[in-house]
Amino acid sequence: MSSKLVGVVALSGALALTGCSTFSALNTPQASTSHTAQVASPNATGPAGSTSRTSHIGPPAVTGVVWRPTGTPVGGQYPTYVATTRSGTIGLMWMNPRLLSFRFIPGSQYPEGGPVHPADLNPATWVPTLAAAFNGAFKLRDHVGGYYYQGVTVSPLRTGLASMVIDSHGRLSVVQWGRETASVAGVTVVRQNMRLLIDQYRARTSFSDTTSTWGWADHNNPLANRSALGELADGSLVFEYGHSLTAADMAQGLVKVHSRTAIMLDMNLTQPGGFVYAHTTGAVTGSRLLPYVIHAPTVYLKPWIKDFVVALTRP
Repeated sequence: MSSKLVGVVALSGALALTGCSTFSALNTPQASTSHTAQVASPNATGPAGSTSRTSHIGPPAVTGVVWRPTGTPVGGQYPTYVATTRSGTIGLMWMNPRLLSFRFIPGSQYPEGGPVHPADLNPATWVPTLAAAFNGAFKLRDHVGGYYYQGVTVSPLRTGLASMVIDSHGRLSVVQWGRETASVAGVTVVRQNMRLLIDQYRARTSFSDTTSTWGWADHNNPLANRSALGELADGSLVFEYGHSLTAADMAQGLVKVHSRTAIMLDMNLTQPGGFVYAHTTGAVTGSRLLPYVIHAPTVYLKPWIKDFVVALTRP
């Protein structure tokens, strides 16, 4: 969550691996499609909704939230849908776990001291099936949680903290460590970051929160660019990017779309980023979740200094 960007990432240019890359913001006119519509979820979830994983899932039907399918269809279905809310300052990306598997890519510098494997440095292992990507969590030196990766406990996992867990099958869950799970058996990564932002559909922010309770913002400002990840009752996921918002604003954005649990991810001007990708012959096209995202979509088409998560289309 450092307010200073370590290293320089180019914001333009083609990637040789994929032939060419183009970029746009998802809510700009040129990015709009005729698919824009309010999508009625076959099993809209929420506090009173079913928790069973039915055969058909979709983005939650919420008044005032218009979901738009994005990316390249998989078996005739779109793996991701996007929407904006709060007057365009919150971007939401819904991801279908039936069509996507998730993979953690550690950064070259952060999380500090963790292993980096050859596949983590080889974009050819994730770019060809890339559907979406989003940033990871705070630096370990901020002492807000532990980190486990590929059989190595880099920093001790702490009971009670919000944890992003990816298992060996590519299933991603957002849990409270020690409650839903406390074992790394069959797990490839556990990335912790403070306490849960949302638990049992309820925001865990408080009027007593200080400007550092959910991470120290640039210049001690309560408003910051923030990111979070929510899990719904049906196992689907919503990544949230917020521009110049409080932690409470972020929590309410995910409560609105019926997140059962949520973890706060990285924050401040340059750290958060969420992107969707589409594939054509010889090219991958990336789009920012909101135009406020500083980096271009190319940032996650190659290794970077900080960790990120890629959503890959299943065979």
